Amino acid sequence: MLSRSRPGRARFKLAFGLVCLGAVALIAAGCGGDDDDGDGDGTAGPPEDFTLTLPFQDSIVWNGYEIGKGAGGTFEEQCGLAPETVATEGNSFTIQQLISGKVDYAISGAPEVFIANARGNELHGIANIYDDVFTVAATDESGTESIEDLEGQALGVTDLGGGEIPLVNAVLNDAGLEPDQDVELKVVGPGGAAALKALESGEVAAFAGAINDLVPLESGGLRFNTILPDEFIGLPSDLLVVRPEALEDEELRDQLQCFMKAWYTATVFGEENPDEGLARICEEVPEDCQDMEFARGFYDATIDIAIDEARRGGCSDYEALTVTRDAVAAVDAPGAADVDPEEVFPNDFCEETVPSEDDVEAFAERAAGGTE
Repeated sequence: MLSRSRPGRARFKLAFGLVCLGAVALIAAGCGGDDDDGDGDGTAGPPEDFTLTLPFQDSIVWNGYEIGKGAGGTFEEQCGLAPETVATEGNSFTIQQLISGKVDYAISGAPEVFIANARGNELHGIANIYDDVFTVAATDESGTESIEDLEGQALGVTDLGGGEIPLVNAVLNDAGLEPDQDVELKVVGPGGAAALKALESGEVAAFAGAINDLVPLESGGLRFNTILPDEFIGLPSDLLVVRPEALEDEELRDQLQCFMKAWYTATVFGEENPDEGLARICEEVPEDCQDMEFARGFYDATIDIAIDEARRGGCSDYEALTVTRDAVAAVDAPGAADVDPEEVFPNDFCEETVPSEDDVEAFAERAAGGTE
């Protein structure tokens, strides 16, 4: 298992599926509805369609979303919504959709939000979903214990345009190292045979990627330790990003708040009731549950990176966001240094999305076949 130095999570259980942990785009169809007051009793009529666009298909990785779907789920019971999934082209697509005004809200990464604002495109991050999606790790046998140890060696990456590259550039810069000068960035693909061979042979001294990329490598017998400096652990990854117009539209804002609260409620339910949570996901994505031992590990790992954000309603961690901003400014967009995290990632939205224990308990009772 991947060892991490973050307090309270010394050992990180990995058993992710072979999917890309990219950003999620959210697009609503037919927003609003007089029957939905956003307070958990908006189910007087049939649930309203709500289209959720993801960068890839439904999966265990979207734990709160998958758990909360369906009859008796949090989206229907708390918000009167029936989410439907549409796959799209990934994170860069959603950011461009926001900038162009084709969508009013989407889920993207914090670095991309800083870059967009640095370039004069006003976007706001208002509800975080995951942290620690990407990492840089080395095997126990490699002798590589820090980013500084990579000098003169090769670092394996999934792709030169992969989601891990902003983190790689930031930590190398922090260590005073230049990519492709002091450290070779060697493409070995996502965690698979090529990456396994490169690590076993010493062709690369460490590997950078999404945590799911480490799963097949661990299945191949490797064991990893993160070599990230402490300040780069616990950084926000995917979050709900909106155009200013979305915050000005009271009806849309209320619907988004209810949707995110329902998502977080389902995540907390999933942590407290893992068997029931996984069972609900398997109804939505049976292809992820053909090997239940694998599915269980996959489930545990996704809950681990989501639960802290869920319990605090996705509220911003300004210390972590400042680290992200400074890294972006140093490597990708110097103008980001002038972006104020508290203005771009306001916490007033998330005050209404913290899940209540009453909602979690009501969901548990419904899932058990009881009545509210």
